[in-house]
Amino acid sequence: RRPLRGLAQERRGTIAKPYDEGSIIVELVVAPNSSHNGRRLPQVLAQFDAHVHLLGLKRQQVHFSAQKVKNLHLSVGDILLVQAPADHIGQIRAAGDFVVVEGVHRSIVKRRRAPLAMAIFLAMVAAASFGIIDILVAALAGTFLMLVTRCLALQEAYRALDARVLLLIIATIALGGALNKTGAADLYAQAFLTPFAGASPQLVLSGFILLTSVLSLFLSNNSTAVLLVPIALSTAATLGVDPRPFIIGICFGASACYASPMGYQTNLLVYGPGGYRVSDYLRLGLPLNLFVWATASIFVPILWPL
Repeated sequence: RRPLRGLAQERRGTIAKPYDEGSIIVELVVAPNSSHNGRRLPQVLAQFDAHVHLLGLKRQQVHFSAQKVKNLHLSVGDILLVQAPADHIGQIRAAGDFVVVEGVHRSIVKRRRAPLAMAIFLAMVAAASFGIIDILVAALAGTFLMLVTRCLALQEAYRALDARVLLLIIATIALGGALNKTGAADLYAQAFLTPFAGASPQLVLSGFILLTSVLSLFLSNNSTAVLLVPIALSTAATLGVDPRPFIIGICFGASACYASPMGYQTNLLVYGPGGYRVSDYLRLGLPLNLFVWATASIFVPILWPL
């Protein structure tokens, strides 16, 4: 392909060159939480390494000319076609601003250490599942073994920690604690139970799963779960039932985020390349949300009795 001229500064090396051996071509989709959302494309390209070359850009089904791209502001779902060494693509993926659509697995995956990594992972899960050691200790031990055996580089481990996600989780945990200490969780639980006056605990649980599923379309899964757990505990205490089914229900409800392209990264992954619209997600995802809600409402009380 011919590169779009004028996309970036030549001194930064962002004008695409003939395909170099050892480089790969991948598509980068602008993620929902990307720091580049709304920024001009030349500003974004200036932050790329000199070995990362932009070949083209597509928004939905529109391919932009060189003149238009100069003043283009990136938005969620935009697709950048880039050529770069595999390790540079890995760094871009770890930064979290873009979702890597294809091509990376051919050069980045360390296949030689895959059996060892799988063995460490299975040992960690088994040790925690059978109660040999605490799950936190097992996770830390597994991470340490991954680093010692060089299945995972320390730099890669640090890059995998998204500061924004960690801050969000910490903030929502603090908010959840505040809901408990101030009595707000009890107040919200009473407000939630008002429409269910005289209803069975199974029906209340079904309504809670539905509420979680709806909120997960607008908030992240982690935020939804952390915020609703204190309210779920208060609701279960008010009803005098086991809180575990409510917590399991939150897990299922928060995972049912099919009706929005922003619900999860995999939704966004196909949003741009497939040329989908938000209405497509509602049309196809809403039945899946309802299916998960109905299935969880039936089987959660059976497997985890109230």
